[in-house]
Amino acid sequence: MEVVSQSVKFDKKLLDKDALKVVSTIRKAGFEVYLVGGCVRDLLLGLEPKDFDIATNAKPEKVHKLFKRSRLIGRRFRLVHVMFSARKFIEVATFRSGKVQTAKSGVIVRDNCYGDIEDDVVRRDFNINALYYDVEQQKVIDYVGGLKDISTKEIHIIGDPKLRFEQDPVRMIRAVRFQSKLRFVLSSEIESAIYEQSSLLSNISPARLYEECIKLFHNKYSFEVYESLEKFGLLKHLFKQTHKNDFIKKALLNTSSRISKNKPVTPVFLFAVFLWQAQNERFAIIKKRQKSFYLAMNQASEEVIINQIKQVSLPKWLTARIKDIWMMQSRLEKMHPKKTRETLKNPRFRMAYDFLLLRSQSINPELKETADFWTKIQVTHKDSQGKVAHSDNHKKKQ
Repeated sequence: MEVVSQSVKFDKKLLDKDALKVVSTIRKAGFEVYLVGGCVRDLLLGLEPKDFDIATNAKPEKVHKLFKRSRLIGRRFRLVHVMFSARKFIEVATFRSGKVQTAKSGVIVRDNCYGDIEDDVVRRDFNINALYYDVEQQKVIDYVGGLKDISTKEIHIIGDPKLRFEQDPVRMIRAVRFQSKLRFVLSSEIESAIYEQSSLLSNISPARLYEECIKLFHNKYSFEVYESLEKFGLLKHLFKQTHKNDFIKKALLNTSSRISKNKPVTPVFLFAVFLWQAQNERFAIIKKRQKSFYLAMNQASEEVIINQIKQVSLPKWLTARIKDIWMMQSRLEKMHPKKTRETLKNPRFRMAYDFLLLRSQSINPELKETADFWTKIQVTHKDSQGKVAHSDNHKKKQ
């Protein structure tokens, strides 16, 4: 294995201070330690990394003892999360060996065998994600040609694509995500393997795919990812009830726009959009035998969501909010004057309104007048609230 070492001094503004503290602590304890993976790749591309992962020859239990605020996680492969706040942690992994335990399908089920950096590098997925950065020496260490792939903007997998996708089918959707995010080209071997083995994605637990789906669509390139998933035959193994339409395109482009402007996004909205067509179709069938609109809507919603969680697990809080958005569409469409104020106060109103607005701009142009009504009424309500507050303040002064 030929090793390439390249001196690189990264912009300190792009380096996470907490990650550097973790590296320093592990190094001072006498262990070998590196920044690794996507953060090194992104730094080389001049991008701001979202996560900083660390690889070391220290065993998980040793790392855990070095940090008071840390926890051991994982069954398939033990990791340490060093906590810095309720929402922030730095992930530390011990170098893996080539020994793994697999199920009959070929999927890796247990992976707690440790090795050295040469073993670890061949266990990573793509060349561009197998780069190690020595913070002290300020050097990028490359064993598999990752630096070359970054310069040529290509994505190659480490080892045989068919075997690697069989071991972990999630690598297929990661390949698609990196292709869109980095504007890189997938190797012909990767493309052929995905076309041939897309069905392996069905072997992955629905719980794991929930987090992967959020990564796929909560970004600035979500519609491109959607189209690639569809092209490679992967989408049906995540959302078999979903078929592309202008509503989905509009929603994904809107999500990307919001992220670009640092506005909040929620998975509730995207899942509600992806499953809306299926919900409508199921509702139309149930309504023929169920006179109650509410009961028919509720049953249709339940059935569609149950079918979805067989593929991608959805938390209960999320499915409850999805149903709220769907149920509110009828209320918004009716534009009942006496219930306007009550509707505006509903905690799900804003998401339901955004949902209606995107429908009016795509698959339901007949709802434009309705969407305009709710757009104007929000402004009117806001103005009237301001006048009331001003009036109250005036009275207090008197």
